Formats: sequence, structure tokens, C-alpha cells
Amino acid sequence: WTLRAYQAMMVGCIPVIIADEIELPYENSLDWTKLSVKIAEVDAEKTIDILKQISKSEIRNKQKAIEKVWKSVAWGSNPKKLDPMDAMECVLHELGRKKRAMKASTQTFWFE
Repeated sequence: WTLRAYQAMMVGCIPVIIADEIELPYENSLDWTKLSVKIAEVDAEKTIDILKQISKSEIRNKQKAIEKVWKSVAWGSNPKKLDPMDAMECVLHELGRKKRAMKASTQTFWFE
């Protein structure tokens, strides 16, 4: 996952992901099937043909979905005024979710 995908979303473009096993950011918060096109690695050479088969309505739907959530992958330009949907808030949400999923250590002290 690279910065280019974020930049594409910020200007309303649909990210095209050519990767079989990838963990996308904010997978638990964002429905990437509505925001991107994912192509299997074995079909990489067919990318242009696959993209040409996407209907105009599906493209519009993905662009509308991106418009609703692009701030979730954008870091705020004004640190004094956090947007409740910006990347910082989403990262904190994801970390809180992962923390709750982790078990506490059974050892109280590391050194005695």
C-alpha cells in the first residue's frame, strides 16, 4: 500500500490494487470493495481489459463512496482542529480496537 493510492482517493480517483494478499488500511472501518478495484496478480496483464469492462455507473458509485471517506486516509492540514474523520482519528480508533482485542499479560512485574 503506497501513498499514491491515498493521493488518488483525495482527488476522486479509484485505486486499482494488484495484489492477492494485502491488508488494507482501516479494513474494519472502510469497505474497500466500494472504494477500489482489486485485480488478482495472475490477471495483471489483463488490467486494461478489466478496467474497460467496469460500467460508468459502477465508476460513479465508487467515486461517490470515495468522496464520503477520503478524509479517513488524509492527515489534517490543521493540527489544532482535528476532523473527526481524518486519518489521525481513524488510526486512534483502529489502535483502540486492536488494544481491546489483545489479552493482558498475566505477569504483573517483569523484574523481581
